[in-house]
Amino acid sequence: MAGFSLDVSAFCEKAKKNPETVMRAVSIKLFSAIIKGSPVDTGRFRMNWQASGSSPASGTIPGTDVSGDKASSDAANFITATADWQELTLTNNLPYSEVLEFGGYPGDGPNTIGGYSKQAPAGMVRVNITRFNTLLNEEAAKVK
Repeated sequence: MAGFSLDVSAFCEKAKKNPETVMRAVSIKLFSAIIKGSPVDTGRFRMNWQASGSSPASGTIPGTDVSGDKASSDAANFITATADWQELTLTNNLPYSEVLEFGGYPGDGPNTIGGYSKQAPAGMVRVNITRFNTLLNEEAAKVK
């Protein structure tokens, strides 16, 4: 299971004006970037990104989402509608999610090189988490 959780304390420190607005906006942008930055073959992996509150989502979702638009929209809808905005989690429960994030495929194949996905050799979560502070500062600057 690949996933991560955002803790509101970091938001509150930098976004004293309105941490809820900033938290929701940053989470939507960050989750969408992770989803759309995910490798895509059939679209099953992108479809299986699930937003939830403090507890990671369980299970998998049938179907595919090659563009990532549906999964991003579902995540944004959850983030916008949830009353408990203080801790949000993005999870992908497909059995190969950790290999896509951290590598480990045996040998090279049509979609892999050196054990990593050719489309996302540095993962999806790790790459986008490095943008967290930039997104936080951008969104905090928009809030009056």
